[in-house]
Amino acid sequence: MSAWERSSTARVIPPARPRKLAKVPFVELADGRLQGVVSSGSDIERVYVSSIAVGTHAYACSTNNNRPCGGARGSFCNHLRALINEAVLQYGAERVARYLKVEGADGEATAQTLAADVTAARPPRGDTTAAAPVFSRFLRHLAYLELAPSTGPLPDMQWFPPTRAAVTGPPPGEPGAGVEEHADAFAEAPAGLDEALAAVDAFDQVLVAGLLRPQPAQAAGLTELAHAVAGTPLAARVAEAAEKAAAGTASEDHFLALAAARTALLGSVHDALTAQLGETTGRPRAEAAAPAPEGGQQPTNLLAAARSWLSDLARAGWQGIDHDLVSAAAPVVSALLPDPALRRLATLLDGFAAELAASCPGVSLDRIPERRWADLWSRALLLTVPGAADAPVTDTATGRLLPLGIDVQEHATAVQAQVHAVFEPADGTAPRLVRAGVSAPKPDTVVGAGLWQLLRPHMSLLAAVGEGRAMELSDMPITAEGDLLWSDEHARPSEPADAFATARVALPTATDPAIAPLDRHPARIAVPVFLEGYMAHQADAEGKGGESDEDDKGATRDAALTFTVAGRPLVVDIDRLPTAGPLTPEAVASSAACIGLLRWDAGAFVVQPLAVERTVRKKTVALHAGGWVGGTTDKAGVKAEKTATDAVAVLRERAGRLLRK
Repeated sequence: MSAWERSSTARVIPPARPRKLAKVPFVELADGRLQGVVSSGSDIERVYVSSIAVGTHAYACSTNNNRPCGGARGSFCNHLRALINEAVLQYGAERVARYLKVEGADGEATAQTLAADVTAARPPRGDTTAAAPVFSRFLRHLAYLELAPSTGPLPDMQWFPPTRAAVTGPPPGEPGAGVEEHADAFAEAPAGLDEALAAVDAFDQVLVAGLLRPQPAQAAGLTELAHAVAGTPLAARVAEAAEKAAAGTASEDHFLALAAARTALLGSVHDALTAQLGETTGRPRAEAAAPAPEGGQQPTNLLAAARSWLSDLARAGWQGIDHDLVSAAAPVVSALLPDPALRRLATLLDGFAAELAASCPGVSLDRIPERRWADLWSRALLLTVPGAADAPVTDTATGRLLPLGIDVQEHATAVQAQVHAVFEPADGTAPRLVRAGVSAPKPDTVVGAGLWQLLRPHMSLLAAVGEGRAMELSDMPITAEGDLLWSDEHARPSEPADAFATARVALPTATDPAIAPLDRHPARIAVPVFLEGYMAHQADAEGKGGESDEDDKGATRDAALTFTVAGRPLVVDIDRLPTAGPLTPEAVASSAACIGLLRWDAGAFVVQPLAVERTVRKKTVALHAGGWVGGTTDKAGVKAEKTATDAVAVLRERAGRLLRK
């Protein structure tokens, strides 16, 4: 398997691009069509539903009450041309052309050349039966703005990092290293790691072809998974599940057992890696609390519906997915999202289904992100168990909160900003590392700096981070895993607090939080560290590298960046830098100090920068990934915020007319 196939955070869908929505408020590549909604120009309550089919390019255009468009008789109307224009703005011409299977002339594709190539073959006029489901998807798109943000943790958003890249690809995959004088801790892989990952890989390959008609190679992969958990409490159930799956008769409970076995193996990998990290950072880790009793009742019918869809996925396999199978997730997600107790599962399913939809049909895929999709499938399946997603409050926090930085995670229809901080209890006990997050559903056209406007009204901590201030907490609810369930009623701004001073003084003595059993996964490793005294090296396109200059030259998105720490290389995951902030790869490459998160993926440790210090005109300047959280005067940031503001305003107006009639 390649590094991309073994990556839990492999980028599958390129990020959408911001655009104006007044003319075409909704466009998507889904259900085997380029489809969307185009404004009529005269009546906001009347829109045209337009679509172009993949391959045949059969076109259709009609109003939302199914009246045919007078301009789409024998040729493309202006609505269809506007749809192509906006799709190119949002997704890029290359992606739209590849999706529609347009084989045009040589040269760079544009909206104009795409329209010309599509119409050159005189495509047939299609029927308008798709108008109703497309308009329904538009209403679902608008409904994201009607859902309340949440300050409850969404751990699974760690699988959806932001990406600066224009194309998808693997994260940095060079061998990683540790920090400071403990760098040798990462010289060797923990004992048993390769064997555990081999069993995981064997099962992941089983899911590629699916379990409807298993072949001997798939039976061998299932057996390898069962053997890997022999001698554990899961052994009997997994052995039975493997046998049934190999015979093609697995039930939902059997799939659940297989997902549990896979998760347990990755949990052991996580534990071995975090033990290494403990040696590296020298920080103690809090003891895990006993499992709490199940909380309130959850709608079992919705959980069962999600489990049924995930079981159908396992039977079809990634090569067997099609638009009908993937689209069956939409009503399940729509029913789950409004319930705060089910938001975690809904957000995961929504992001997962979007990736599958963009990859349909599976039989045509050149490569498959095997570990990533198996991760998302198994985690979602376990979250259908009632109570699995509970994060009960176990204590309250009173004291001073010193922010270190903000980690942003997003997929097309959700965003989460997570503040990593050191908490100093008022009772004088040892400081500890905590997290506080806020998340919100979103339309896919709200991206970049525009994300902050969805989040900042719901958490005063974000403003404090932007101003460089500490927060005083009073009886703030907190979970055993160190997640603050943020409420502005329990917090007030305090004195200025420099994040780098916190990293130098308070971070080394802080206790790492405990880890919930379901979250014991290598992709969930995000350990705050402080680095300085390193040498930055930028590799060119041929893989050659040299010391990075402070003039910002030579740093590119495609080049690999490494920090040499204590004589060992540590790869920097610059693709995780959000476009919603001022921290750029160029700034990281010329930095002298870094606050970051140590992560592990595809067999390597990497560091994700949250903030860096660099010298500009003989002065030390700090740049933070979340530096625009409170607003910005940066031209690019201001433009992105305005674009997002206009987009949200258009969609809210549409929602007001169409959802609340």
